[in-house]
Amino acid sequence: MKVLVIGAGLVGTEVGLRLRALGHDVAVTTTTPGKVEGLRAHFDEVLVLRGSDRDAVAAAVAGRDAVVVAAGPSAQRAMTPEDRATSYREILVDTAESVTAADNRAYLVALSSLSVYGNAADHLPEVTEDSPVTDSTDPSPTMFLAMEGVYLERAGDRACVFRCGDIFGADDPPVEAKVGMAHQYLGGSVPFSGDALFYRLAVEDAADAIVHALERRLIGLHNLTHPEVPPTNAALFDAISAAQGLPALTYRDEIASPRSPISVARLTASGFVAGRSYDAATLAAAT
Repeated sequence: MKVLVIGAGLVGTEVGLRLRALGHDVAVTTTTPGKVEGLRAHFDEVLVLRGSDRDAVAAAVAGRDAVVVAAGPSAQRAMTPEDRATSYREILVDTAESVTAADNRAYLVALSSLSVYGNAADHLPEVTEDSPVTDSTDPSPTMFLAMEGVYLERAGDRACVFRCGDIFGADDPPVEAKVGMAHQYLGGSVPFSGDALFYRLAVEDAADAIVHALERRLIGLHNLTHPEVPPTNAALFDAISAAQGLPALTYRDEIASPRSPISVARLTASGFVAGRSYDAATLAAAT
């Protein structure tokens, strides 16, 4: 199978390596020319392009059996609504429009976020893929939902969208370091909700889920995170802050996420469980 992976970052590189090891022809993209040489050592082709460049994306998609869109917004460009409005539109929606506009019937897998639910399903015992989504005007859930709509409406029976927990792994700083950075660089103020459950996704599970989708040709929406119910953001982050001799964080509630447990039953029924994403050692700080 010939696969194009858009966004050779944390998840894109991991899934590309898995697919390459399975014998697939893998091309990856990056927006950073300086990364090309390193990526060429591992993949069949490396392309420098932006997802918003329709002509470049169309050329890259041509002849591919599948396209994995792993490009995601940078945390450094997501700390204010203004930053999110610009970066999320380009990286999520513009890329989706470019990919679906390409003259190709390739199978598509894209990564979305559990933030699309906001707090709209908190009255339910669990959050399923059929639960209501947020009506928040914040650019994060708004753009993720717009991206989902593009893939599902234009690609239909050849598109799978994973609504993911916060992805971690590889060189990504541990939670303790991120809490320290929030105090050091953000004045102890973060844009998300303190009472939301702290769902995460190991990059290895993200990559394996994508391979699973490609092999099973999953269709539609699937929640992708661990099945265990985690502590809330505030319970964990404030315990970590206290252990570092720092005050509790301020939660601005700009990006709401579910307080009810996330159901992964749909993905489990297809034969996949994210078994490496529940970091019991870190989460023990909140108990």
